Amino acid sequence: MNRRKRKAKQRAKPNWSTRRLDNWHEEFRQRQRANWSELVPTKAVATYPGSFDASFANRKVPDYALILLTLAEATKREWRYAAGNWFKDWRLTRKGRAFARDVQRRRNAHLQVRLAA
Repeated sequence: MNRRKRKAKQRAKPNWSTRRLDNWHEEFRQRQRANWSELVPTKAVATYPGSFDASFANRKVPDYALILLTLAEATKREWRYAAGNWFKDWRLTRKGRAFARDVQRRRNAHLQVRLAA
């Protein structure tokens, strides 16, 4: 009998603070309410117009799946261009900012060549 009581005490659930429980419940509710359009950052469309477009009925619309795929790839350990997640916002790392500046520089150079021609 004593042995059973001792094991029951050892397996007791952790005592979480009310703040931690409230945060967990709020995050759970946010995940339930979230849909694709709320998860996708629209800054990517504004920053790189035309890069994430898809055509439907001769109309260009943002391809949210492509944006999410690009952000998911950018956060991988081999790239480390972005940090964050769908729920807590995305942000560029130092390496990502340097890469974005390089891409912008090359786009501007390409645009200058096209305009000069």
